[in-house]
Amino acid sequence: MSRIEKSNLDLYPEAARVAQGALEHAATTALRGRDHSIGDALHIVPERHAVFRGALEGRQAAFRLALSEASREDLAREWGELTRAWEHMSAPPLTTPKPLAFSDAEGLMVTARASGEGLLSHLWRIEAAERAPLIALSADWLRKYTAPTEELRAPNRRPWRRWAEEAAARQPHEALREAEARVLQKMKKLYRQIDLPEWRVVLAHGDFHLNNLFWDGKTLTGIDLGGTGHAPLYKDIARALVHMARRGMLPSGKRRFGVDEEAFEAYAETFSLSETETNGFLPYFIAYETLIKVEHPEMPRARLDHAQEMTEALFADLKAIT
Repeated sequence: MSRIEKSNLDLYPEAARVAQGALEHAATTALRGRDHSIGDALHIVPERHAVFRGALEGRQAAFRLALSEASREDLAREWGELTRAWEHMSAPPLTTPKPLAFSDAEGLMVTARASGEGLLSHLWRIEAAERAPLIALSADWLRKYTAPTEELRAPNRRPWRRWAEEAAARQPHEALREAEARVLQKMKKLYRQIDLPEWRVVLAHGDFHLNNLFWDGKTLTGIDLGGTGHAPLYKDIARALVHMARRGMLPSGKRRFGVDEEAFEAYAETFSLSETETNGFLPYFIAYETLIKVEHPEMPRARLDHAQEMTEALFADLKAIT
């Protein structure tokens, strides 16, 4: 279930205080005399992880501490992915944070801190006409990130449909639940239409959206690479498009499968999507990303309205192709 967009540091001040003490101990042990300092908390998910700003040997850094054994395993995977990606993502303007230090024993990872602000936040501050080039740049970042691992595999469509159906049943908002039920029926029809021998699979980002890309005016840096695992490349694309649309980010003022039409086309062009991918696989994952999002019972009305409008527009376009 999604949480209302309020600083989670406000929601969990005591957890942040405890995590800072644990981080200071872990950093002292893991970094063994290397000059470092710990600053303010940036983010915390209780019993999972905490992120703090700081510095390591004069470089602005982000310190990420695992808060459970399961999260330590996630952190180790994220470190492995970060070091893998750095080999081909170190050159601006499309980058990932530089890996600086890691301790499996202490559950600690330190990376260079991404400069700038989340790209989606930046888009809200500029004119609509200026947004399209930056959205296209986000597609370029994802293409660069995924290209080295892309391969063709036989599709495994069933789990995505099942997970979407299970999530849709938990949607607490009646009008949205009814709209999602209609989308689910079309997703099932589309499932039968895309029974094809192969689709493109990559080592996916896992949580790809525009606020996990930091923009400083020159360089776009991808963060939060913890979702390492093979997935159809369409999932990361769909995640970004749905995340924007669910927040009312529609620079073109037009929709395609519920999301911004120009953003949809920018990603389709960057990834050279075929007709089957454009009107089959990608809409299938847009439906998945729409249904998998179970909104908080107290989600603000404006956010619910955006979700409702996107879902109904998605249904209309799915109806046209199924």
